[in-house]
Amino acid sequence: MNSAMHLPRFFTLSTLALTCLLSPVASADDIEITRVEQMTMSHRLDWIRMKFGDSRSEKWDSQLDEIEWGTPAEGKRPAQNWDFRVTDQEWTAFVEKNGAEPDEEVTLDLWIPGEVEVVKGVVAISSHGSGKTLFEDPELRKIARELDLALFRFVGNPIQRGFWPQSLLFDKLREFGSEAGHPELPNAPLFLYGHSNGTGFSALFTAAVSERVWGWVSMRPGTTYQVFQPRATDVPGLVIFGEDDPFFARPSNEANLGVVPMMRKKHNAVWNFVVEPHTGHGPTGKTWPLVFSFLKHSFAARVPLDAAPAKGPVTLKKLDPASGFRGENWILEPGGKQALKVAPAGEFGEAGNESSWLFNGAYAADWQSFQEHGEVR
Repeated sequence: MNSAMHLPRFFTLSTLALTCLLSPVASADDIEITRVEQMTMSHRLDWIRMKFGDSRSEKWDSQLDEIEWGTPAEGKRPAQNWDFRVTDQEWTAFVEKNGAEPDEEVTLDLWIPGEVEVVKGVVAISSHGSGKTLFEDPELRKIARELDLALFRFVGNPIQRGFWPQSLLFDKLREFGSEAGHPELPNAPLFLYGHSNGTGFSALFTAAVSERVWGWVSMRPGTTYQVFQPRATDVPGLVIFGEDDPFFARPSNEANLGVVPMMRKKHNAVWNFVVEPHTGHGPTGKTWPLVFSFLKHSFAARVPLDAAPAKGPVTLKKLDPASGFRGENWILEPGGKQALKVAPAGEFGEAGNESSWLFNGAYAADWQSFQEHGEVR
């Protein structure tokens, strides 16, 4: 493959910073690398939909109005299948045959706690929307120290809403890892975060490379059917809606509330969802503790204690869909804060097939508290 298509044309900035901030979770030895690069727009998700959609109409029901995202284009229905099955090889062959789109600027950032000898996992964050806030959150960096994690984020139209080929992420981690003195970085298991249409990254990447992902989050999906990913159902997923988010009402609240239960019932998805009461399209300070609880519990459940990414890609532990706890689904009426039932799977009966899949009693308590009080207590 022509590297000019796959890799950035040039670097406009590359820094390796050893920083000491006025924060209890910062250290003078922490590693920070920032790069500003040029990448082809042929990477972006919308380009893939445009180029491959007509020939795969049996997989894609329709298209959405790109101006009013979530609103059907004239004469169209909302797309109800985002299970894109374009391989890296197909993307490469298409670009080589037809040429690449022009370049645009992207920014990529890596942060690794200075005391980490071997990175055990990477939190990969699309900075579309709230990703930058998450990347810089002191509590996330504290967790990264505890679990030996690296944080990696990216922003820019070619990649922030989802991208092809999936190997692009591993290529970037390899480059950054080499510069940071952590060559194990591309082999470390991944935790993915996407806000709004950044779900095009977190959900679709998980579907394509599920064996490399220990967990993923969709924060206020731009269209909930981005979460329709049958190939991602064995990877723990958390979908967070905002009750007053206008995107939550497109095409309807009922349709959006039905996606995760449908994936639970039809595909045994080890997923859970919550509706954050009286909030809009962006997360709040009360949102993050649930995300961090999910991150820690999914890491414990999926990443082996003896994981050795320095030796190669880590084989993640498989989860039993019949295990764990269940959480009762949030109800549109009356809405707001709701005291929802949580219990071991065996106590839910058939209703448990559609209710949220929760790791254990501890995570179930956090999940329940978030729905009842609007925060993890």
